[in-house]
Amino acid sequence: MAEFKHTRGKRVLSGLGAVTLAAAGLFGGAGAAMADQGDAVGNIDVARLGSIQINKHKHQNGTDATQKPDGSGDAITSDGIAGVEFTAYQLTDIKLDTTEGWNNLVDIDLSKACTSTPDLALGDPKVAPLTDSKGITTLTGLKLGAYVICETAAPAEVVDRALPFLVTIPTPFENSWLYDVNVYPKNGTTGITKSIDPQSDLGLGGIVNFPVTVDVPKTKSGEIMTRFEVTDTFDSRLGLNGTGVASVKLDGAAVNPAYYTVSNEDQTVKVTFNEDGRQWLKTQGEKKVVVTFSAVVKEVGKIENDAEAFINTPGHDGKVESNDVTTNWGDLIALKTAKGTNAALEGAEFQIFAAEAPYADTCEGAIATGKALTVNGATTFTSGKNGVVDIAGLYVSDSVNDKKDATQRCYVLTETKAPAGFVTPTGDNANTPVAVKIGANEVGVYDATIVNSQQDVPELPLTGANGQILMVIGGTAVLLVAGGLVIVSRRRAAREETK
Repeated sequence: MAEFKHTRGKRVLSGLGAVTLAAAGLFGGAGAAMADQGDAVGNIDVARLGSIQINKHKHQNGTDATQKPDGSGDAITSDGIAGVEFTAYQLTDIKLDTTEGWNNLVDIDLSKACTSTPDLALGDPKVAPLTDSKGITTLTGLKLGAYVICETAAPAEVVDRALPFLVTIPTPFENSWLYDVNVYPKNGTTGITKSIDPQSDLGLGGIVNFPVTVDVPKTKSGEIMTRFEVTDTFDSRLGLNGTGVASVKLDGAAVNPAYYTVSNEDQTVKVTFNEDGRQWLKTQGEKKVVVTFSAVVKEVGKIENDAEAFINTPGHDGKVESNDVTTNWGDLIALKTAKGTNAALEGAEFQIFAAEAPYADTCEGAIATGKALTVNGATTFTSGKNGVVDIAGLYVSDSVNDKKDATQRCYVLTETKAPAGFVTPTGDNANTPVAVKIGANEVGVYDATIVNSQQDVPELPLTGANGQILMVIGGTAVLLVAGGLVIVSRRRAAREETK
């Protein structure tokens, strides 16, 4: 016989309480009906085959009694659970074609019925198909008899499996015999969903918050969860922000910190509810715990992340895994050169700004908005000797918020100070739109090349062509003056001689 995980059980009356047969009562009046076979109930058709339709749903809130074994009653309000396996075993020592067989049903102990040592005379297992998307499966071709139904497999999110229960073919119901019986065992289930808060810190070294929502299972009376833990193992490109947990809430309200502890080892952060916390969670069935994990982005790239919840109940040690989420980051590498020579310029200073339309089809004409961004603690970035301006990392996109998994995002690089001897641009001329892509740039690949012009200076005296013309003109004038003086001098000398 197969091994079963569920070890809890109760006597048959409690086991039957796990399913909705209460409307008729499996045993109420059964002995009397057999004793007086001439009443309106009529005799059992011992040759007729029957069926058991199992309707597997999450725990409901006080509506169980409205479902009836003939399938009538109010609509089931909770979600069906797919992928659950049930196995039926006929009690071979219970003969329902005798009065004694019916009377003996009340003394059956189901506490070990679904274990490897059932202490019951069980026939061969009859495995039902897995429940469908509506939580329904049917066992057919069942002969007259009493059947123990065991939940033998379930998805990981099912943390509170149904107790073993007993169904007879036929079942007494409203003064008749019901050969096709509906039962409604309930599950306590959990689920886990991971998300990403809209990104506000756009530079490397910024904080990314990952809210993880876990459904609190509704457990049976008297049972508590033996473990309720939510964990997140960060990618190596992420670091802890403080303890790694920003908040723990239930339906929007902060959970009492006395109910849980936060611990971390290497890249794994855990939120573990203690016994008091688990007792409190029992009163919060079907509500949602939201643990917001908080990380610092240390490197660029496509950074994937998921979370896990470990929720144990008696008979079930379970782990459920969340969906993956991704946060995407890329670096910005610009080159600063001199106009006309393309020589690298050292010492130019820049700031980086978000763009008003970060996911425009083209970043050309992007307009800066907000304050200068901080990247790894810096707001000013200076070109090195090779003219390279290296801005280590900027947010590009994520898998949750708009625009999901975009491959690039627009930013505006603003020059605030040119190197000595070069013109610092002003106004729009100082702004260079750039498209930042996911991941690191290859060596020699630049997101932008920014050119500076040399400063203008006052005109200097030169010895070029114009200077030569001036000197010729000046020399000619001197010669003419000198010649005139000679002529005047000679005329004076001639006059002196004639006197």
